[in-house]
Amino acid sequence: MKKREFLKTLGTVAMGMPLLSYSSPSWLEELEQCDPEVLSINEDFWEKVRNDYDLKPDYINLESGYYNIIPKPTLNHLHDHINMVNYEGSYYMRTVQWDNKKRMTKKLAEVVGCNANNLIITRNTTESLDMIIKGFPWENGDEAVFAIQDYGSMKDMFEQISNRYGVILKTVSVPNHPKNDKEIVELYSNAITSKTKLLMVCHMINITGQILPIRKICDMAHSKGVQVLVDGAHCVGHFQFNIDD
Repeated sequence: MKKREFLKTLGTVAMGMPLLSYSSPSWLEELEQCDPEVLSINEDFWEKVRNDYDLKPDYINLESGYYNIIPKPTLNHLHDHINMVNYEGSYYMRTVQWDNKKRMTKKLAEVVGCNANNLIITRNTTESLDMIIKGFPWENGDEAVFAIQDYGSMKDMFEQISNRYGVILKTVSVPNHPKNDKEIVELYSNAITSKTKLLMVCHMINITGQILPIRKICDMAHSKGVQVLVDGAHCVGHFQFNIDD
């Protein structure tokens, strides 16, 4: 629903707001039956969410993209799992851990929309992207293309492979207010030459929140024989998408 339409129906929605029994063990099942638009203005619901976090009164944490504070129920489960692994020791590490990793990979694959066989879980996005950048089969004179708006850790890694292998780095600047998708696609297209081996692009730029036409950029680069590394760090929590798409 668009914001304008949402505001128009706000009064009507409020009148039909359900009463949720948060003390009930089945309150999560109750939430699944609620209209998301109704739930979004349910103050009792947001109060319940707020209470699941220990908030430091000295400041307001607005940088969840860098370090996200874990809600208490999740943190408690994490501690339970750590204690369980420590209790079972090498038995867990040599047997159960593999089944658990496969099970969690399958669940995550369903969320991000891809085959579980094509998904690897690392500690964070920086590690994942840097693993590709530094592990790419670079040769002296190869070119890499990325944007000045890309995440700093990736740009640092490109500097390292440039110094190590003699890779030529070419940067573009993504306009904050492009006329259309074509303008962005052409921006990257014009930076590609016969020596370009890898193009890195953000699906959602972390400093602006701008969403790029990633499929169109990938199709363009692939048509030129260039592989694409997508930084999708901020997509999962902001909008629906499928990696396969």
